[in-house]
Parts: sequence; C-alpha cells; structure tokens
Amino acid sequence: MMNFIFRAIVTLLSVALTQAPAYATPLEQSPFYPNGAYYHLDGKLVMGRIENIYYSDVEQLKGIGVPAKIDTGADTTSIHAINISIHSQHPALAELEGEALLKAIAERFGDPDTEWWLESFDTPERNINATVKFDLVHPQTGELLSLERPLARLSGIQGRGDHGILYRPVVDLALSSGDITVNTAVNLTDRSAFSYSILIGKTFLREQAWVDSSYDYLQQEPLAKILGTKETAYLDTLPLAVSMSLNNRRSSLNATNIEIDAKKKQVSFEVVASNKKTKVYTLPLLKILKIGDKYHPMVNMPISFGEEAKHVELVLRDRSMRSTELRLGKEALNQYFLIDLSAEHLADKPLQSAIELAKQAPLMITPEEQINIDGVWLAAEPSFAVSTSLLRVKSLKTLERSDQKRPIAAFSATDVQGKVYVFEQAIDRNISVGEVTRPVIKPTLSFANSRRQTDIALELSSADDPEMLSIGEKFVEGPLLVNTRTTNILNKRSAIRAGYVEQATVEGLSIPVKLDTGADVSSMHAENIKRFEQDGKAMVTFTYKNSDGLRQEFTREVVDKMVIKARVGEQANSRPVVLMNVQLGEVNETVRVNLQNRENFSYSMILGKNFLRHGFVVSSDGGFILTKQP
Repeated sequence: MMNFIFRAIVTLLSVALTQAPAYATPLEQSPFYPNGAYYHLDGKLVMGRIENIYYSDVEQLKGIGVPAKIDTGADTTSIHAINISIHSQHPALAELEGEALLKAIAERFGDPDTEWWLESFDTPERNINATVKFDLVHPQTGELLSLERPLARLSGIQGRGDHGILYRPVVDLALSSGDITVNTAVNLTDRSAFSYSILIGKTFLREQAWVDSSYDYLQQEPLAKILGTKETAYLDTLPLAVSMSLNNRRSSLNATNIEIDAKKKQVSFEVVASNKKTKVYTLPLLKILKIGDKYHPMVNMPISFGEEAKHVELVLRDRSMRSTELRLGKEALNQYFLIDLSAEHLADKPLQSAIELAKQAPLMITPEEQINIDGVWLAAEPSFAVSTSLLRVKSLKTLERSDQKRPIAAFSATDVQGKVYVFEQAIDRNISVGEVTRPVIKPTLSFANSRRQTDIALELSSADDPEMLSIGEKFVEGPLLVNTRTTNILNKRSAIRAGYVEQATVEGLSIPVKLDTGADVSSMHAENIKRFEQDGKAMVTFTYKNSDGLRQEFTREVVDKMVIKARVGEQANSRPVVLMNVQLGEVNETVRVNLQNRENFSYSMILGKNFLRHGFVVSSDGGFILTKQP
C-alpha cells in the first residue's frame, strides 16, 4: 500500500512541477479518511460540485483553471461568452444573423418538439455552413479573447414559465479537468448573472466522470497547500496579515480611495499594507457585489504565500478596523488550501501539499461536523479562537458528591435533531479565560470510526454564542487539518453509486426523480399552491401529480422562500420551501424542497445537493443504477 501511495505522490508532484492544467492520479480513494472522498471510482474521474475547468485548445488560457459548476441535471455544457455573432453561407440563411438566424434554422430544419437540435449539422442535408465568433473573458486579467468556431448545432433550453424553448449556438471545444480532456459541445450564452462562467453538463460528463455534490474542488484537494491559522501574504512587496473565514465565500482585501470607471470597466484603489505602506492599482472590474446595504467592486490579483503566488478573486472594502488586511474566504480556500489548526506562519517556509502528508494521514475536519458524546450527536465546528475545545451548553452547574473524589459537571445540551439531553461528567480541572472559569471534562468521543478521549471545556451558551462544540487545536495530538471543501468528513458514508434518474419514495409516494447536482435545494412539482397562516405560522397547501397518474394533496409549513436566478430574458421568481421526507436506497432524510410548476419538465421532482450530499455519487451515463425502474 505504501508503494501505491508513493507512486501517487510522485505522479502528482511531477505534474505539479510542470504546471500542467490537470493532474493524473491512480488514487481511487483519499488517504485522509477511510470512507470519504474518491478521486476516481470504477476507473472514472470523480468531480466535485465545483471544479476548475481548463480550455485545452485556447492558447491564452492554457494552464489557467476556470471555476465551473458541475451539473448532472444539465443536458448540455455551457460557457459564458459575449459579443456572439453567427453567420451562415447557406443561400437561404446568408442574410440573417444572431437570434434571427437561430430562429430561422429552427423553423427550417425541424419541429422543436422533436429535439432535432441534438443532432449534428454535419450531414449534407443540414450543411448550414455557419460560423460563430465570440469573446471569452480572461478570468485573471479581464482581457477579451476572440475565438471563431464552426456552428456545430443548436441547443434548445426549456425556458421557465411561458418562455418556451430558448436557442443557443453550440461549438466544439476541448475542456479538461483532473486527468481527463473531453472534446465536447458547448453552448454559448451570457452567464454574467450566474456565479460561475462555466456549467458542465452531460455532454462532458457522460462516460467520463461521476459527480459528488457534497464536495467543491474535490480534484484540487491532493495538491492543496497547508496554511497555518496566522500567515503573512504579499501583494507585490506589500505585506498583508491574513485571516481565514470558514463561513463566507468571498475573500476581501483592505482598500481605500476606490473609484469605479463603469465605461472602461475598471476600478482604481489604494491598498494599505500591514506596515502602513500603500500602493495604487488600476485593474479590470470583475463584478460589483452587494454586501448588506453597500456595493463593493471585485478584482482578481496574484497573492504570494511564501514562494507561491495564487490568483484570488478579491472584494475591495475598508478593513482598517480589522486585525488583518486580507481575509481568505471559502472559494479561495477551496481552490488552493487546507488549514492546520495547530500551526501558525507555515508560509515562512516552502508550503507542504496535502498529498505529501498522505503517509501520516492527519485528522481532517470541516466547518460543519457532528461528534458523538456518550451516545448523543452534537453539532461541532473548528475554531481559531480556542485552544482547548469548548462545548457551549444549555445549562451548567457543579455538584459535590460524597461518593466522588472530584466535583461533577451537570449540564444539558441540544443534539443535532433539537432534543435536549442531560449529562454528568467528572471535572478534570478548571481553566481561566479572562474573568471566566471553565470546568474541563474528559469525555469519550466517537467519530471517524474511532473512540477517543480529549479535553472539553464547558461554558453556558448565549445569544451571541449558541450551543456548539468548538474544536480547538488541542483536540488531537499532532496536525489537525481543516478542509472547507465539504462538510461532515468525520461521518461520511462510503460512496453510493446512482444514476441521474432513480426511483425514490417521497412521503410514501414511489416516483422517478432526477438527481441534479447543480441544484442547491430539491424541487417538487406543485399545482394549486395556496398560502395561508395557521397559529402564527406560514403554511401552504398544494397538489402534486405526475405523468404516471399519481396525485396527492399536501399541507406543509413554509420554512423558507427561495428566489431563483433568471436566465437572460427571464424574470427571477420566488418559491415556497417546505420539508419533505425522501428515501433513496438506504438513505432516508427529511430535506427542504422548493415548490414549482414542473409540468414542462421531464421529471416531477429533482433531488439537489441538500439530499445528494448524504453519500451519493451521480453518473450521467444512465439511470436506475441504485434502484429498479418500475
């Protein structure tokens, strides 16, 4: 086994040194945890829900990863393109261009309901001889890259509501991720309203990859560099004190005198370093983000950590009242780093990569965990603020008993299901934090298929600090790595293989469902939606039905509302969210489901990330891998 891992390390490091856009690894499973992530499965790549994609045949973008959403629910692959122009040499179409040309092609060559656009234009009777010119936006510099490709076919995308079918031009491009390169059809569209400029669908995934939607940047994990909890990074020669956020997606940089030139799509600003030195920059404006009631520009800049520079998307804002000039959010951490909770200033030396630690395989945790204390599952999270792990509890008092040599901590805590349990544990010692004294217990914990004892300090919870087990650097001996790419690593299931369509049981109804890794929240067909209040709670009644003749009325509490981003030409809409029980295979979970009219879609229900994260890896090759087709 050691030789096997050693060969993997050599392969990964040799690829990293050549700065190839992707790497090859024989590792089927991650060395860090026995049942968690798989980099390959059954000889195929396993992709996370977000991965870096490389344009293999675009010279200006070679070696530059572009973050993309990996979506088993999308038939086609889509990329953000602007200034799209289409021209045809076909005599009947030569005078047309753009949307008029696409509509004419659709009307001339077939009924949209036949899905004829899925076929190629290479046949003689469909030799349209059309060319597409378009611009890609360089993700780091903002430079426009002009490309020209033959029109391969059209993509028909079902619009929401009454929008009917929306047509997109399709071209062929070579795209890479991990150790695979796929010459795939991609449709060109304006994706500026979406978080990711690339959407990878079945045209790329089929016969190539599984998708594990519980992960972001899974293929980046082996090469992730290890940072300490405190670091100094450099922007050119400017030193920046660094902090990390385990909750916020975006990274932010201390900047003043921010001026936006909307016409040039540029932003000028002054960076203030930790040594009070400053430098003025003028860079392409990526986008403007609304945070709270304020708007902040976003840029891409190379930040150096020790000997390595990483391109990071940065929100520009005044951080002068903060302790650090640079805060790394989850997006940057997911792409590049792991955090050693028990170390500081690791960038003072050459940074280690995750795969170099494979032989030691240190304990790894994520921002959301569940740990079992005396048979009770409690929510847990890593903390940069505590050394000894801290459990904030609902109630706490100290008892003296004649039959016990040591005092007893009697406390109550709420488990992950909201049930309150009472505990009694002998107090090992007390520690003082400022004016607060915390009793320390040494309970037996169960996680990652193991049992161990560790010091846990106790403190009453408050509105500002709710009940939670905060895991500190002394939780285990040796390195303790924080991985922001996923959640609940300590209790991950072994991979559950599933097709993109399976038969599930939803509130007692056996129905076919589509497994959609691109959806955050599951969605269900609903008609006759009526909202009302009952006992001060927002409620909804609706009717579910499908093409098999099943029909069921439901009444549910509305636990949330979900605003769905619109495609270009459509309007955003708000949907009620309810709780529904879903069973697929042996996994039974109650999850949030948004309600919408799905009569124009092939499946009456989709299962999104909030269900699929419970161990499923999804194939785009076919359906009913896990269950039998009725």
